[in-house]
Amino acid sequence: MRPSDIATADEEWLIDICHKAENEGGMIGGEKYGDKVVKISDHIAVKYGGVQASEATTQEFAFNHVDRNIVHVPEVYRFIESKQSTNPHGYLFMEYVEGQNLSDLDLELHQDIPSRVAKILAHLGQITGSAPIPGPISGGEPQGYLFGDDGAKTIFSSVEDLNVYMNKRLQYRNDSIDLILHPLVLCHGDICRRNLILEGDGSLCLVDWGYSGLYPRFFELATISCVLPYDAAFEKPVICEFEKLLGLTEHEKRDMKLTLCVHGANLRWSL
Repeated sequence: MRPSDIATADEEWLIDICHKAENEGGMIGGEKYGDKVVKISDHIAVKYGGVQASEATTQEFAFNHVDRNIVHVPEVYRFIESKQSTNPHGYLFMEYVEGQNLSDLDLELHQDIPSRVAKILAHLGQITGSAPIPGPISGGEPQGYLFGDDGAKTIFSSVEDLNVYMNKRLQYRNDSIDLILHPLVLCHGDICRRNLILEGDGSLCLVDWGYSGLYPRFFELATISCVLPYDAAFEKPVICEFEKLLGLTEHEKRDMKLTLCVHGANLRWSL
C-alpha cells in the first residue's frame, strides 16, 4: 500500500487493516490497553485508540513548519474516526519511520543526543501559530501532564481562558499568574526517549504529538520533569542543555514554578 492510496480508501477497510495488523503481530508501539501503533506497510504506520483529530492537525502543522535538518516529524496522511461505538476510536495514518528508538539506545555511546534534543525543543519554541490561542492547533481540549490524567476538560479560546484555568488551581496557595505577555509557541509536551527515533542517516524523528499545542515556551521545560517513569540519564542533561538555550527571564522562571503548581493541583484535586 502506498501513502497516496490512504486518501481515497474506504474508511471501514482501513480500520479493518489496522486491527488485522495488530492481530498478526504488527504492533510497533503503544500499549495493549491504550493507544496502539501498528505498521500496515513499508511506508505507513497508524496510531489508533483515543486519538483526537487535534493531534493529527498539530502533527501536520509541525511537519509543515519544522526545519527537516533539525528534526523529522512524520508526515500525516489521513485521520478518520470510527463511530461504531459510544467511545469512538481515532485512526491517525502517517509516515512510517525506520530507526532505533532512543529507549533502546545506550546514551553513553551517543552523548550528543541530549544537546540535540534540546536544540530541537528550542527550534520548536521559535514556531508560532496564526492566532494567539493556546492548546492544539485546530482547537480542542488540551491534553498532557500539566493538565492531569484526564486533560483540561475545557477548550481555551484565548490566553485569558488559560489564565482563568490556571488561577482557579493557584487560588489554594493564594497565588496567581498572567500569561498574556508570553508568546505562544509550538510545544511537544511529551519529551522522553520512547518518542524519539534515531534514523539510519543520523536524523532524529519526534513522534507522538498527542500532548502538543501552542503554549508559553517554558511549558515545554516544565513538562519534561513530569514525565514518568523518571529517566535521569536522559532528562537531566536535556533539561540542563535546554535551560542554557532558553535563557529564561526571572518572570518566566516564576511562572514556570506556578505552572508546576497547577500540575500538582490537577493531580491532587478534581476541579
